[in-house]
Amino acid sequence: MIITPPPASQVRICIYTRAWRSAGAGLFARELARAAANAGSLVTFVAPIGDGEAMTHTDPNLARLRPPREYPGRSRARNAAASVMRMIIGSWMLLRARAGNKAYIFTIPDRLPVTIVQLTLLWLSGTRVIFVAHDPLPHKWRLPVVLKPVEKLGHGLTYRLASHIVVLSEPSRLALQIAFPTVTTPITIIEHGLYNAPSVPPLRNTRTLLLFGALRQNKGVIEGMQGAILARANGVDVRLVVAGSAHPDEKGYAADICALAATAPDAIDLRLGYVSDEDLEQLIARCDAFLMPYGAFASQSGVAILAASSARPIIATRVGGIGSLIDGGMPSVILPLHPNADQIATAIAQFYESSSGDWQGRCLSYRAALMQTHSWDVVGRHYVDLARKLAA
Repeated sequence: MIITPPPASQVRICIYTRAWRSAGAGLFARELARAAANAGSLVTFVAPIGDGEAMTHTDPNLARLRPPREYPGRSRARNAAASVMRMIIGSWMLLRARAGNKAYIFTIPDRLPVTIVQLTLLWLSGTRVIFVAHDPLPHKWRLPVVLKPVEKLGHGLTYRLASHIVVLSEPSRLALQIAFPTVTTPITIIEHGLYNAPSVPPLRNTRTLLLFGALRQNKGVIEGMQGAILARANGVDVRLVVAGSAHPDEKGYAADICALAATAPDAIDLRLGYVSDEDLEQLIARCDAFLMPYGAFASQSGVAILAASSARPIIATRVGGIGSLIDGGMPSVILPLHPNADQIATAIAQFYESSSGDWQGRCLSYRAALMQTHSWDVVGRHYVDLARKLAA
């Protein structure tokens, strides 16, 4: 792949995020910062330190500011205090960076009220802000139902305060325009970058599937578990690993997941909680495919991108940006929208009708093709070009 040389005039960009988890949004932000620096931008990256991340950087184009963060395993009170400190110190770092940067990129920002204050101050100072809308609407509304219009109004205000909105898929753009028809901020689609894993573990036909990520109701976790249990009852030698943290606003759903897992320990291996980088690498190396029976989902899936990066097929619905990946050739068994246990069990059986060698060859070919169009170096240049136009 040919990388264009840095332009003669470098654009200065501040990239801001609260995310730090290495397996998801935190890795997205770090890869974006690195790619923007590689593309010739002078980057100030304001983000908490991530798991396994080096404390020092050798890239002369990348300056790093690290607000504090929360840590898994700490008490709720300590993490609440850490969250408050992160927002205060992060906001101070964000505004301090204004002296040298005309363009900002927000990706996974702070809580809505804090973000509105930050964007308002930057707007008043004449800053150009690119707002990355990973999800046009929140997966879970934080305020009571009666106050949902107020919360939605706040999300619309963040889009209005931005100079430009970036979404990761066409379904996300449509969902945003339908939800906020009066928002006139320009929208651009820049697809999710493909992670360049140092090594791709071979498929070994372990008869193990992986359902990974935030265990939310809209991801069909319980339906996926029921489908794996039924497939095993139907004679398919399969075991489903369910790994990830439950959404803090869906504690009842997490309890249902635990109760169902307890009824079928031979079919379900539940790993509820934070998954470290090392554990995730081992889970991916052991799995034959990712199970993704998603329901209401409009954005691009970081889990699907992780599967593609790791040369793993998916058993998934076509919702959100997953459909564009499948249309582009991602090896998959397609589930119907809102699949039930019977349909998921049938798809699992269908998946194992093909050999692991066949899946491996297809996954490696797809990964190589995707690296030409979706590598972070390519994605980073898109963001830098957009920031340069706004800053001008």
